[in-house]
Amino acid sequence: MVNSGHMFDDFGQTPPVSYTRPEGPAWVIGLCGDVELDLLEEVEAATEQALRSSHGPLLFDLREVGFCDSSLLNHLLLTNRRRQVALFAVGGTVQRLLEVTGAAQILPTYADLGAALTALSLPPAQGRP
Repeated sequence: MVNSGHMFDDFGQTPPVSYTRPEGPAWVIGLCGDVELDLLEEVEAATEQALRSSHGPLLFDLREVGFCDSSLLNHLLLTNRRRQVALFAVGGTVQRLLEVTGAAQILPTYADLGAALTALSLPPAQGRP
């Protein structure tokens, strides 16, 4: 997990990045909680690490995201200009934001990691379920 240096207990907030790892030729970043502008720095740092570490698409796991504002949406769209981005396990609130803004036409969403890897024609990493 990326730690941007601030104490999360001081703010009563949990870090927005729960994990980041390679998955075959892709890189997966798991997000959680309410991802808003004041927590975006950690997401940006994890994304930059992934862009340096992998040449494949970036897959964002949103299963644990309860809410996100336009700052995360903007980050995902800007990242998509640099590298292919896909989302999976998108909840209702985030899905609604994608649909209302038209971003659903740009950022593909999938039910789970397996569906995303299959749709993008990427093999899963060896030894992972």
